[in-house]
Amino acid sequence: MVATGALAGCSGLPGTGPRTLDTVVHENSEDELSWDFPGQSDAESIGYVEIRRKPQFDSEGSIPSLWFTFNASIDPSSSYKLDQFTATFATPNTYFDQHGQLTYLVSPPTRSDSFNTYYQRAWGRTTHRQFVMDMDDIGLDGTIQFPFVIRDPQALPSTLQCSFSVQATESGTFGETVTASDSGTFEFD
Repeated sequence: MVATGALAGCSGLPGTGPRTLDTVVHENSEDELSWDFPGQSDAESIGYVEIRRKPQFDSEGSIPSLWFTFNASIDPSSSYKLDQFTATFATPNTYFDQHGQLTYLVSPPTRSDSFNTYYQRAWGRTTHRQFVMDMDDIGLDGTIQFPFVIRDPQALPSTLQCSFSVQATESGTFGETVTASDSGTFEFD
């Protein structure tokens, strides 16, 4: 399992530069990728993102499938609210070269007025598509959670590349805006 990360934010005060935080890998296993994004101290938590495999694996069904749950959460005890998130998923170039595109199925979260899914081009040795899910104008302290499925009639990929970006804003006139992003790779047996 591979995980890399970056995090940046900008202050709500005019004329000040961005506040930079580090994401902390919480879990990096074949069943879960998750990251915490702490505040100014290790004891302060702004939130976390978690992508977890669900046990509904059906490799012998009519179409082989893997099930996941995506969570973006802002700690209600922090003074931040989740503004937006983006999650991106892609197969390795070798999978794309042999099998083409993977099918993604998504059940939008309950508050899904601004929930979008689309493909964007990924450039590498070959050009293929990344699947993107995003949601803007959330204004929520708490958790956004929704399931998604990957499936392919020929073969499932051996890995799935995942990345996320979230933005949260602190309440108040001079509330700070922070952005967290990171990436990792699920490796399947």
